[in-house]
Formats: sequence, C-alpha cells, structure tokens
Amino acid sequence: MKLLDLEWRSPLAAFAPLARESGAVLLHGGGASIGADWSMIAASPSCRIESVKGVTRIDGRISPLSPFEALARAHEERRAEADCLSPLASGLIGFAGYEAGRFVEPTAAGPGTPYDLPDFSFGAYDAVASFNRQTRRAVVAGRSSADAERLAARLGDDDAKPLGNGPLFDAPHSNFTRDRYCAVVARVIDRIRRGEIFQANISQRFVMNALNSFDPYHLFCAASVESSGAFGAFLPVGEAAIISLSPERFFAVERREDGRLAIIAEPIKGTRPRGATPEDDARLLAELVADPKDRAENIMIADLTRNDLSRICDDFSIREVAICAPHSHATVHHLVSRVGGILRKELGAAEALAALFPCGSITGAPKVQSMKVIADVEGMGRGPYCGAIGYIDDRGGADFSVAIRMAIADRGGVSVPVGGGVTLRSDPQAEYEETLAKAQQFFRLLGLKDPQGS
Repeated sequence: MKLLDLEWRSPLAAFAPLARESGAVLLHGGGASIGADWSMIAASPSCRIESVKGVTRIDGRISPLSPFEALARAHEERRAEADCLSPLASGLIGFAGYEAGRFVEPTAAGPGTPYDLPDFSFGAYDAVASFNRQTRRAVVAGRSSADAERLAARLGDDDAKPLGNGPLFDAPHSNFTRDRYCAVVARVIDRIRRGEIFQANISQRFVMNALNSFDPYHLFCAASVESSGAFGAFLPVGEAAIISLSPERFFAVERREDGRLAIIAEPIKGTRPRGATPEDDARLLAELVADPKDRAENIMIADLTRNDLSRICDDFSIREVAICAPHSHATVHHLVSRVGGILRKELGAAEALAALFPCGSITGAPKVQSMKVIADVEGMGRGPYCGAIGYIDDRGGADFSVAIRMAIADRGGVSVPVGGGVTLRSDPQAEYEETLAKAQQFFRLLGLKDPQGS
C-alpha cells in the first residue's frame, strides 16, 4: 500500500471535478454531524459488480452468482494489509438498493425499482483519498504508487459554485395523497391487529419536476453544509445521482487487537421534529423519549437486529450497548439502539451485509412478512431508498448506512422518498406528518413548501 500526502482542501472541493462521473463516490458526513471525522473519495473502479432486474454482471459479463456472493468473492480476492489511519484505504464501495433483498429473502420480492438505476452496484477501488476533518490532514492511499498518483491528480481544490439563479422545481407531488397514505396506514394497523405482523415501515415518494437545468452535486453540497447526518454520500450513477444525508448506521465492522472482527448495528426508530424554540425543542425530545409507541417500536427492531446478528456472530457474544438512546439532528430527534457481537471466524463484512439486509428498521417485524406487506400496500419499488450505502475495506473493516434522508436526482428532477414505522399505537395523521418532517430539509433546499393540501 502506497500513501501520498495531500495539501488540505475541502472534501467537497476535492470531489467537484468527479461529481458528474458515473462510478465516482464521495462519502461525506454533514457539516453539523458529530463523529464524522473522515470523508473519502474514489473514482474509476477497476471492477464493477452490478445487478439489474435480478441479473448479476461483473464488468458487464453475466455471472451465476448473486451480487452479494460476487461481492464476498471480490473482497476475498482483494484482501490486503495497509498501514493507513483512514478506515478506508482501498476496497469495495457502493450501494445495495431495497430490491436487492430478493436475493436474501426471495419469497418477499416485490415490484421493481422505479428508477433507471441498478438494484446493486459496487466498484472495486484501488485508491481512496481520505480527509480527516478534525486534524485537517489529507492522504491518498493506493494499492500501487500509480493508483495513488492517478487519483490525486484528478482531485479539485475549488468548491463547486452554482451557476445562474439556481434551479426551479414544481410543487411536490406524491404517489400517495394525504388521505390515501393515511388509509394505507390504517390498513396496516388492521393487519397488525389481526396478528399478521407487529410493525411495518410504510413510505411514500415525493417528486419535484425540474423547470430548468440543475446540478445534483450543488444540491448535495448545499444540503451537507447544514446536515447532521453522519453518513452522507454522493454517488453519480449513469444519468442519475444518489444524494444521501443518512443519520443511520446500518452496521460497522472493525478488526480487534486479537484479529477477530467485531460488528455493531445501530437501528433508528422513533422520530419527532425539532422545535421552533429551545423550550419547544426540549418538550418534543422529552415526549419522544417517554412515548410508549416509539419506545416499543425501537425495542422491537433492536430485538430483530439481535436475531439477525445471532445468525452470523459467535454464541454468547451479542451485547446491547444502548437501547432507545436519544439523538438530535438538524431537523428531527431520533431514538437509537446499538447491538453488537463478534463475527464467526469464517465470515466477513460481505457475508454480514447479506445476512442483515435489508435493515430491520426500514422493513418491520417479522422482517419477511413485513416486506410482503410493504410490497402489497406501497405497490411500487423503492430503489436505493431503504437499501444500504457504504464500503468494505480491503483490510476487512466496513461501514454501511441505511439509505434514508435521501434524494434521487436525474435530468427530470428530484425524487425524495420518506417513510415511518407503523405499529398498533400509530395514528395515521401523525404518521403522515412524520414523513413530511423527514422530507422537510430537501423541500427547503429546493425552495418548496410542504404539500399540505395533497
């Protein structure tokens, strides 16, 4: 592994020349996030693993493997050691869309993605530029000197600047009206009452058509400055771009001193908007922490996560680090639980992704039946939304976020999918308002008002 020191510059500026290049990737936590010390940039993958409509392709060639199996094989072939402080020196980076769940839960396969995007897309990157925003040190790590130098030469040093007076969009319109969304929530509550499931995460998709040309990267830059989501990401894919401001870690894998791999998952369940005044904000947070519906929802998903981890972790190694811990972000408060364990010796991060996917916090419980309910009542696919975005380092570590608080941008406009967990205690109107709270940041950035009359 070769290291090349860089002169410090903003990671947003460094990525700007690559922002329109399909296959480039920026992992960058929001400016108001806590603990998001590292930003990482990669481009020009040496290999690409994708799945479209159930067909896996490796560098364009059809493979009999599932994309998760292909990812695991690629990781095994690429394993390497590196003396680099960044958690990502080289490795596999990309996303698994919600529809990739068909490979791990085939009985729960639902409608296809509504976007012109793969269901699964990972690149193998032989060089990564890492920026530590606390120490203000930047370095490019490469599997060879040439790999590191090629990436370093392509990085920018000036922030991307919007052109003209900015983009214009029409009013948000959803695949659900307010009344229909509430009716769907009521139907799900009835199915819970009948004992079919305990919980399901139901979503809707707001679409804003563009009235003039716009640059998705400018939208990400503007959003990330004020975002408190620690797991932000920008991925140009073909003619579209994935813009993620995710606050939720799906799971992380770290190598311990004894050489074993430790895994921790951090599901989020329970949401309140931030208040207009400090007093109002404190009241809303206290209400969230004490709410029996939100606590039950969070505990239920923590239990589901513990069950998923038990399939890949050593017996008796699973621990609850935190349950229903409050966390505040720029526009919302959340409850977060943390459950960890030690991966079995024969398993790595790629196998963990397959075993845990999709994340229980965006399906419900029991997971498979909740996925079937979601397919039934939503009636359309989710695409990257509610999937996973992240990396597997060639040394064995990994970090994946749940793809929420996100937008999909293409030439036609911007799509913002949002949802929330429905339980027996849910109020349909309150569930609808929760989705608006989660979409609020993108509405505001696009100069739009909530679709209150929809």
